[in-house]
Parts: sequence; structure tokens; C-alpha cells
Amino acid sequence: MDSPAPAAAWVVLAGALLALVAVGVALARTWPGRTGVAPEAPPPAAAPPVAGPVAPAVRRWAQDDLPAFLEAPPGTPRPPAPERAEPPVAGGDPDDGRAGHTVAALAAAALALVAALAVLALLPGHAETPTAAPPPAVSTAAPSTTPPAPRPRPPDLPPVPADPLPGEHGAGLLAARSVPLGDDGASARLTLGGLVLERRAVGVTVAYPAVSVTVGEGGAALAHVRLPAWNCLGTTAPEDPVAAGCRPAGTEYADLPTPALTVTRDGDALRLAGRFPTYTRPTGTPPAYTGRVYDLSVVAAPAGRLRDGEAPADGTMFLGTERAAAVDDPVLNRIRVAG
Repeated sequence: MDSPAPAAAWVVLAGALLALVAVGVALARTWPGRTGVAPEAPPPAAAPPVAGPVAPAVRRWAQDDLPAFLEAPPGTPRPPAPERAEPPVAGGDPDDGRAGHTVAALAAAALALVAALAVLALLPGHAETPTAAPPPAVSTAAPSTTPPAPRPRPPDLPPVPADPLPGEHGAGLLAARSVPLGDDGASARLTLGGLVLERRAVGVTVAYPAVSVTVGEGGAALAHVRLPAWNCLGTTAPEDPVAAGCRPAGTEYADLPTPALTVTRDGDALRLAGRFPTYTRPTGTPPAYTGRVYDLSVVAAPAGRLRDGEAPADGTMFLGTERAAAVDDPVLNRIRVAG
């Protein structure tokens, strides 16, 4: 909406100019010397003398003093002489004309000042800013043709065989891989206590697992399991296999990506499940599958409040009816939540 200030300034300017013209016309009509009164005609000149015989002059008194003698005989004070009335001057009192002209001149000056202020208000940059906020400018720029940044592509993770044969090669291809967390991913690592892997006629084979997992956008995930194995004569996994007299049976490894790996998120907690085929890393030879597959499930959750998206973790690993809890070590057990 346009500001009413320019329209009002135009109205003030027009009124001031009209009033100024009216005052000028009035001054022109009443200025001294142009009042419209005809000047008095000069007295007629004396007639020239006529040639001919001149009549004898008769001696007359210049003034008869008899009336004055009767009014004031000698010895009496003379009455004051009457004031002589001056004839009125045509056109009125000159002082009254000068005062009227002064007032008219001051009015003309005031009107000229008002007109100047109105012109100044109409000049660019001097108009008052309207109190109402101007309407938002409509952008005429063409819409951006830049396509949005593509979401990160899920990593190309090669699948692992579901039931590999003992000694089969191709194992360990995912040992050094991980999944980018992105904006809403998560990662966790746990070190757990003793877990019974197999029961034998005499004794048991136990392991003290370590597990790590990375979960990215779109549900892609990859888990790694490490199983240091021991053969013990008891029926349960001892807390310290060395002190219990157990014999080391080597270390087995397992890597499992999605979709063979199932990851369920419950808030900041993670639950993993899948069949993990294990392999060994013999010295001097490529990794080879053992032919053993463990159906494992793991639960990992923060053990406290997240700080900068990270916190100590707690969790449990399940294998059938066997279970192993995480050791009490906040350095070994950690969980991280992105976003």
C-alpha cells in the first residue's frame, strides 16, 4: 500500500500556492500610488493681464480688526486661536496602509515557507517511511536446478556361505570391513565372560567371546565375532580358564553381514541375531572355514547416559540355552549412537 505522505504534501503545496497568489493580488491592488483615486487637479493658472486702461486702485484695509476689538478690548487676555482642521487625505491613513502591507507580506512569507516544506517532502529520500511493514519481496530468481545430495549408498558386502565345508577358502573377506554410520546409525562392542560352545563326553569347549557391530542408514549392518576357545574338564565355563587348568583350543572368527544378520533397534539398544560360520587363521596360509556354525544372538544397550552420542555398554550373548554376560569394563564395552 502506498504511503499517504506524498498525496498530503501535494494538497498542502496546492493550497499554499493558491493562498500565495491571493495574497499577491491583494498586495498589488492596495500598494501606495495605485489606489485607484484620481489625483487632485492643480489650481488653474492666473489669467494673463488684458491690455487697456487701468482702473484707479482703491485703498482698502488688509484686515478689519473691529470684530477682534469687540471680542477682546485692550487690557484683556486674548482668547486662544482655534485649531485649524487639516483636510482629510484621500485614500485613508498612510500608517494603516503600511501595517496592512506588513501583515500581508508576513502572510506571504509564511505561505512560501509552507510551500517550500511541501516541495521538500516531495523530494526523493525525504518522504516519511510508512509505519506499515512493506510486503515481502517476491523472489524472481529461478529455482535451483541443483539436485539434492544423494544418500550414501549401502556398502557392497559380499555374502558368506551359510554352511561352508571345513577347510573351504574365501573366509575373512569382511574381517576389515565396516558399515558407515551415517546420520542415524549405531555401533557397539562387547567383551563377554565364558560361554559353553560344545559339551563333550569329558569336559566342555568354552569361549570368551568379543563382538562388534556397525549399523548404517537403510538397515545395512555387519557384525564380527571373535571366539578364543578352551577345552576344560568341568561342565561350565570357569571365570579364569588358565587358573582352572583348561587347555587353549585356538581362536575362531566369524563375519556376518545383512541380510543374513538381523538387527533390531529398540531406542538406543541393539539386538543381533544370525548364524555365524567360523573360520581360523592358520599361520602362513589363508583363512579357512572350520565347518562349524553358531546360531548366536546378542543384546547391547547403553549402561548410562549418552555423552556426545557415546556411553559404556552392557549386554549378553546367547547360544541356545547358554549365555554369557559382558565383563565389567567400560573401556572394552562401548556403544555409540549417531545423530
